[in-house]
This record gives sequence, structure tokens and C-alpha cells, in this order.
Amino acid sequence: MPVLMESVARRLIIIIVATGTVSVIGGLVIGRYVIPDKGARPDTASVAPAPAPSTAPTSSPASSPTPALVPKPDSTEGKPVDAAGGSQVPGLPTRINEFGIPVGYPRTEAGAVSACANYDAITGTLRNREPSRIRKMYESIALPESSKRIADLIIQNDKDSAKAYGVPSIQTPNFSLIGRGVGYAVRSYNENEANVTIWGTIAFGIYGNSDPNLAPRQGWGTDFCQIVWNGEDWKLKDAGDGPAEPDITERAAEGFKEFRLVGAGT
Repeated sequence: MPVLMESVARRLIIIIVATGTVSVIGGLVIGRYVIPDKGARPDTASVAPAPAPSTAPTSSPASSPTPALVPKPDSTEGKPVDAAGGSQVPGLPTRINEFGIPVGYPRTEAGAVSACANYDAITGTLRNREPSRIRKMYESIALPESSKRIADLIIQNDKDSAKAYGVPSIQTPNFSLIGRGVGYAVRSYNENEANVTIWGTIAFGIYGNSDPNLAPRQGWGTDFCQIVWNGEDWKLKDAGDGPAEPDITERAAEGFKEFRLVGAGT
């Protein structure tokens, strides 16, 4: 829960835990780049300048209780307990790690969706985009061969974004970056690997700036997430920006399934 990016913003990743039958959430999966676009429609899928998609899974959980978005089943009444997760809520994670990221998912489609949503969400807040924290977070949820590559992309994109906005760092107090995932779509799934698209909204820019290209703006977009079953949990193999669309006002937005929010967050 990394929205996505093309011009003004490349991607935001949102934090979402998907459990139950997975669908796409409306909201931004932010997580990568941010660049002034000189008036072009923002690509709310990311935050950072860069012509090529980058990885960044989406809004971020904190060290305290985190909101968990789970795929919404058609009905929970009369449904058997999820054999893999031990819960009537499909895909529910079993714990939250030291970085506030829900982990410990069942080896089911719902568990895969929940994992992608939450992994994508971690870059949706500035707190989780501090370089050393980014590296440690991805080490905790990604394959060893993927964590450094994904973290490096996000860190470099944030440096490029800071330069584009004329600030020392996106951690500057007047810089805004907020991403929220709202929906999902399962592109492919088997018990060993899943590809999920997270849809969401993102806002970023500089508070109080008189230039409309630099002031906070919002947009819609998607992030892609590829995970594999490894070490008794779903691990991130790849992630990046998807199309900077659709807007919630477009019919295409109906193609994303909604998440169910579970628990409280910060």
C-alpha cells in the first residue's frame, strides 16, 4: 500500500491487507516518484521522477497496530473458517513485524492479495521512505535478491523527486506525500506465485507553494506486485508502477474489487 507514476507522480503504494476473496481497492498504491509535470494530469500511482516504472509498494503501516485491508468475500455468513489462516476472514495475516507490516499470510489467493496490498502500502507515507528504513523494511518482506534492488529504486527516485521540487529531501517538513490503496485485481495466481494490481490514490507536493505544479496534487493510478511463496510466507519478488489510471469517475474503475478494513491503525 507503494500509487504510481508517469508525470507528476509515478506511483503510490498503499498499505492494505487483503483477506478474503481478493479484489482491487480504490485508492492509490503509491510508492515511487514525484515530479512536477507542468500541468499534465498527475499519475497518482507513484511519487518520483523517472521514465521507467520503479518498484515501491504503497501507504505505510507504523510500528503500532496497522489497518489491514482484506479482500471482500461475497458473503461471510455461512462461510467455513479459512483452513490456511484459521479465520473466517480470508487472507488474514497472523502477525505484524517490527516495521508495522502485516505478515504471515495463508497460502491462498486471498492471502496473496492481502500480502501485495500491505507490501505495496508501505511507501505511502513519508515516515517509511527514510532510506535506512526502506532497506530494512524490504529485507523483511522481499526475497534477498529483490530487496536491495527495490529499495535502491525507491531511494533514487526520492532523491530525483526532491531535486525536481527544489527541496533538500522529501523528508522536508513542508513536503507532502500521502497514498491510499482502494482496490485490487488478481492478474494471475497459483499456490507458488501471484501477480496482483493495486489501485489507489495519491497526493504529493509542497504545502503552501503558490506554483500549482509544485503544490500538493492528487491523482489515481496502479501498482503491480509479484510475490512468491517462500519460507512459509508470501515474499515480494518484484513491484512497480502500472498505468496512471483509471480515475474513480471512469467505468474502468468498476473492474477493481474492494478491500475490507480489519482492525485499527495509526
